[in-house]
Amino acid sequence: MGTPPPPPAFHLSKRGSPLPLSLEHKTMAQPNRPLHRCLSRTTGLLGILTVGGILLAGGLQGQDPATRTLPDHDAFTQVLERVVQIPRVDYALLKEERAGLDRYVDALSATDPGVLDAASREEQLAFWINAYNACMLRLVVDHYPIEAGGVGLFGAVRNRVAGYPDNSVWQIRDVFSRAHCPVAGRDRSQDEIEHEIIRPRFQEPRIHFAVNCAALSCPVLWPDAYTAEALDAQLDRAVRHLIRNPDHFLLEGASPATLTLNKVLDWYAEDFNGHEGLKTFFADYLQGSARERVLAPATRVRFFEYDWTLNDVRR
Repeated sequence: MGTPPPPPAFHLSKRGSPLPLSLEHKTMAQPNRPLHRCLSRTTGLLGILTVGGILLAGGLQGQDPATRTLPDHDAFTQVLERVVQIPRVDYALLKEERAGLDRYVDALSATDPGVLDAASREEQLAFWINAYNACMLRLVVDHYPIEAGGVGLFGAVRNRVAGYPDNSVWQIRDVFSRAHCPVAGRDRSQDEIEHEIIRPRFQEPRIHFAVNCAALSCPVLWPDAYTAEALDAQLDRAVRHLIRNPDHFLLEGASPATLTLNKVLDWYAEDFNGHEGLKTFFADYLQGSARERVLAPATRVRFFEYDWTLNDVRR
């Protein structure tokens, strides 16, 4: 459960899958340059041979080995173990001891897009979930303690109308849309990571229980990073944790029952095939009468108000 839904112009079914990261990187990083038409064919051929020889002889061999592998997510786990107190985060401590987080983000930045594209689906998804969460932590720490007044007049009016708390991440200018975090070769925004990479590329609805936007109504951060080996179990753990929390999942009554869910599941109901799809999704995690009540056609689906208060241990 990450950011609020993107603007109406975002239509997942019309966007298709994004470019592979390696192709995207080359496309966006290389400006158009005019060709020097005055070069003779001989000069051009010599140049090609020279460049090719350099690449073959030393280009790849001289590459930093760290860029040819994916980051060690254990480094992120070490950060999380220090600061996560489910369901909150000790941002003051993280600000004091941010070196570990910065090193992990540096590793995300240095990751070669081609290496990432060649990784397994589980490795890629774990990478991007961790990237979203690490970048969000970094953004909060960069502005901590968060106070009202840093978003300009328009932002202040928006926050007042929406009722965002004074310590909400919405007090950070362009918090979700600004490309602030270097990942896989270039700066990226929270919106890009979630809405342009994770959602369309992987089509895994359980990510809405894993990406954390630093609000009390977000799914919790865990004291361990996501890994390819444990990814499926970790995502299921996140879903079951939400089901056990009556502030996020509440099944009441019978004939008809009412199922009240976290508001993010309303924002992204399309990722679950609509509200009826949400019922089917959660039924797979329930048993007995609870499962039957959730699946009943008459069961109504409602949603809690979203609490954007910062998930800080220092309330």
